[in-house]
Amino acid sequence: MQTYRAYKLNPSGRIAAGEWLHAETLAEAKRLAHAMCDSATPAVELWQGATRLAVIPCADEEVAA
Repeated sequence: MQTYRAYKLNPSGRIAAGEWLHAETLAEAKRLAHAMCDSATPAVELWQGATRLAVIPCADEEVAA
């Protein structure tokens, strides 16, 4: 199991909140991060350590692996 950090971004692109995620694969982590989306969150950043792995737009209905 891998550990990731997901950050909800506000409309200005600044971090509004963060959450630790645990997932077997990067694709699963992206799906979990996308599930954090809400009406006030335009995107979620997914990180592992100091590496930003993805910026997930909340407007997308589903996340590509």
